[in-house]
Amino acid sequence: MKLNMNCILCNIKQVLTVTAFAHSSPQQQEQVIRDVLGYLATTEYNRSNPEVIRGTWEIITRYLEDRDPYRKIKVFYNEKLLALVPALRRQIAEAPDPFSAALKMAVAANLIDFAATAAIDDQLLLNRLKQARTEVFAVDDSQSLYCQLGPARSLLYLGDNCGEIVVDKLFIEQIKKEFPRLQVYFGVRGQAIVNDVTLADAAMIKMEQVATVIDNGDGSLGTVMERTSEQFKQIFHKADVVIAKGQGNYESLSETKRLRLFFLFMAKCDTVANAAGVSRQSILCQEHHPG
Repeated sequence: MKLNMNCILCNIKQVLTVTAFAHSSPQQQEQVIRDVLGYLATTEYNRSNPEVIRGTWEIITRYLEDRDPYRKIKVFYNEKLLALVPALRRQIAEAPDPFSAALKMAVAANLIDFAATAAIDDQLLLNRLKQARTEVFAVDDSQSLYCQLGPARSLLYLGDNCGEIVVDKLFIEQIKKEFPRLQVYFGVRGQAIVNDVTLADAAMIKMEQVATVIDNGDGSLGTVMERTSEQFKQIFHKADVVIAKGQGNYESLSETKRLRLFFLFMAKCDTVANAAGVSRQSILCQEHHPG
């Protein structure tokens, strides 16, 4: 999905959000804005926003002298969701269809996204998780996903955000209960960017208990295939099924020719919602059909 002009506003908003979070001085904030505007004036617009925002993030963090300014708040959300695991696991087990319940819960947790919003409403998040199994997908290809996991021997699950990764683990647990032969890989970003998951987040929630964790070798806000490592490319192309969580993965992979790829995300902006043919704030389990 190519950069939309509205994505330029998201890049600028990210500057204001992160510098305010880091308590930058007005002078430093002005310097960052000027540099980012210069970058946006010359960058290639035929790329996806996840790749473009990578350059914006590098400028911001260079001024802050901190590659991972959201480090502490990422830990906070990981711990917050870890504390809910017993209740969430019980909710999945007691559901008439545990696979569907775990799937919807994983998508509901996609609300945790500092690239899309500066503040996370904790109560809204908790309510969404509790009510997840009654959520209705705007696009529902979950039955196709289930059917394709049946004969599959390998699954690559691309993570997205902090906190959310805890619920991803619960979904993977359920997948492995139903398909015990499945080898699962969990993909994270190669470098910190906004609140996207990295090896540190995967280690914190012990993702290695249910999947082999790999990083993609890149620091884009999604999965920009041409920037990923050779090891990641091999797993991406060889996996029988790929699940890509989050809007950033949708934006960066929506033009790939890869089959048996499923996008699980919440459409958090009008640009992505329009591209997906749904209303804003819709949740989707969408099978990718290359054009």
